[in-house]
Amino acid sequence: MEDTPQPRRLAFEPDGDIGQSSNPSPNTCEMDGTNTTNNENGIKPSSSIVEPSTASDRLPTVEEGKSVDTTIQNKLKEKLNLVPEEWTPKVGMIFQTVDEAYEFYNTYAGHVGFSIRKESRIFDKRANQIRYSKFCCSKEGRRAVDKRRINSKNRRPETRCGCMATMKISRVKDGYRVIDFNENHNHMIATPIKPHALSSQRRIIGVHGTQAEMADNPRITPKAVLELKANEVGGRENVEFTCIDLNNYLRSYRTRNMEKGEAGGILQYFEDRQSQDPSFVYAIQLDQAELVTNLFWADAQMIVDYAHFGDVVSFDTTYRTNKKNRPFAVFVGVNNYRQTIIFGAALLYDETVDSFEWLFKVFLKTMGGKKPNTILTGDDATIEKAINLVFPESHHRLCVWHMFQNATKHLSGVFEKFSSFSQDFRSCVYDFDDVDEFENAWNDMINKYGLQDNDWLQTLYGKRHKWALVYGRQTFSAGTNTTQRSESLNSGLKKYLNIKYDLSSFLQHFEKVVADKRYEELKAEFATTQSTPIIAAHVGILDYASHVYTPPIFSMFQNEVLQQLDCRIEEDHVVSETIAEYTVGLYGTNRRFKVTFDSRNNSVSCSCKNFEFVGILCRHALKILDYRRVDIIPPCYVLKRWTIGARKSRSEASHDSNQCSDQATKIATHRKELFHLLTQVVNKAALSDDVYKMVMQAGEKLLEDVTGCLKQASIEQSSVASDGSSARNFFQCWLLNFASPL
Repeated sequence: MEDTPQPRRLAFEPDGDIGQSSNPSPNTCEMDGTNTTNNENGIKPSSSIVEPSTASDRLPTVEEGKSVDTTIQNKLKEKLNLVPEEWTPKVGMIFQTVDEAYEFYNTYAGHVGFSIRKESRIFDKRANQIRYSKFCCSKEGRRAVDKRRINSKNRRPETRCGCMATMKISRVKDGYRVIDFNENHNHMIATPIKPHALSSQRRIIGVHGTQAEMADNPRITPKAVLELKANEVGGRENVEFTCIDLNNYLRSYRTRNMEKGEAGGILQYFEDRQSQDPSFVYAIQLDQAELVTNLFWADAQMIVDYAHFGDVVSFDTTYRTNKKNRPFAVFVGVNNYRQTIIFGAALLYDETVDSFEWLFKVFLKTMGGKKPNTILTGDDATIEKAINLVFPESHHRLCVWHMFQNATKHLSGVFEKFSSFSQDFRSCVYDFDDVDEFENAWNDMINKYGLQDNDWLQTLYGKRHKWALVYGRQTFSAGTNTTQRSESLNSGLKKYLNIKYDLSSFLQHFEKVVADKRYEELKAEFATTQSTPIIAAHVGILDYASHVYTPPIFSMFQNEVLQQLDCRIEEDHVVSETIAEYTVGLYGTNRRFKVTFDSRNNSVSCSCKNFEFVGILCRHALKILDYRRVDIIPPCYVLKRWTIGARKSRSEASHDSNQCSDQATKIATHRKELFHLLTQVVNKAALSDDVYKMVMQAGEKLLEDVTGCLKQASIEQSSVASDGSSARNFFQCWLLNFASPL
């Protein structure tokens, strides 16, 4: 319109008519192929663009630039190389609208693995249009200093790190032109299975199409919709929304009932799972009448999880599945984020020694013969006997939580009459580091409350080696004294399961519980790559720990570092030229701890045995390390299972191949090692067509190399070579070359 006032040109805008639009391009976005001179179809942006300044829009300092890890940049380059050319923004691209430009950049960000936000824009009120807009990485800038946040008890982790990745657009004749694009990041980007957790990638789409799957049931929960959508698109990592996004959207979910009989349905379920996952393992025990009695199953991820975190296993049978009251047995553990992970599950006909012995043997065989260092169970004589038969080398510990529950039943009168009994009883369980101190405290408690003739306490005392912490501190238990993880799993089962469900439906619902646990771990891993923990005091040992430990473990370690301020060195004496002993006391208590320090390798040990039991150094040992000017955790005290990279290492054989005299044992060991390694490659490669093709090509080449290697071996050595180091080295070299970018 001729009467429309022409907008005043801003300093950063390109030359040309703004507000007049030419014929739109037939493509959604296109590269402007004009030369440096202006014409009626293309406009060259000015070389002196001045964009609006913001508080967070600044260049990183020299120190910040030096801190960028070259490993991050290498990984970023590898990821950028996988993004198709047509999905990558370029200076000169033309978009019809600002939203179109944002969606294009957001799609690109999703493929690379970062989240974006709209950082700034300039709006011309006279022309009623946006003249300039800047989209940036969500980690751009720095969090503003807020005194209230500094004094907060629980400060939020830092999520911004001054990333400079941006895309800037400016209004031109044909729409909006990309005038600047920076693809560099200074932080870890999300792996291929985690972009759905990025805030800009989350959106609720395609939900209405699931209504047909949920007919006849008005109670539809957001979690159920999420599960159904995940099944449709091949996993939660492909769903573009989370359970929080769906809150109050739907209310319940109706599960399918198998039309076949119970036994036939179970077998069909196992066969279907095995067709989807060739590494899925199941075992069925039949009785004399050839009827199904006991069932066990585990998928490939459970087997891999056990290889990493199977040192401590909690076994529980307290959950009952249906009206027949069949016990549901589950093997669970704790991962490097102190989250519950599932190693295997079973449905039992009864709770006899024979049933448990069969189950433990099947579990052991499935896990390649690797036995747990510590196994926690309830106080059950049949389970204890089966453990002694199958896991004689494992340390069997009793669940303390169950023990306290039984104490309230058998000693209810004592608890009611003496208010101090509860504390004295609890003190015997947890508070002593010396066996003689425990024995004296136990006898004092018995005499104090007149319980010399109490049969239940006498029986409990006979099992003291399995529940008193003073007898268990030497054995690593991941800081776990109870089967509470199994019990929390049972409460999760109740959210999905109903006593009216048959066993076939039970198995389907159990899958959802397993998926929940794995998704929680995925979120924890994602959060670790997107934020850094708040350090209470900038000391070397904490700074190092924050980069090594997972956030929950770092929080525990930081608490020990801070608590050392309450410790004091009361005595010290020299034992030898390099070894010294210290007596460490705590302010406000009468407890004393013996700490030994060896200056040859900075090794330290404490009488509290916190490192041996939990896996992190105690405040008493840290006090001595600080006193001896040791500013970094000695490597031998960084337990790998608690670190961020706990899963990144290659699976190790449970036995040294060179020490295996039995050829069958050696073959089984090699197979387990290769199986664990290649299963991880298969699970990751299946997520992407491009990665799948790359792995298939590399696999074919690997097979040729292995075959050629075996042909060169002599006839006498062919049997050994087929399962020995030559083939294994080929596998490991292939994985290092091709699988590591996954």
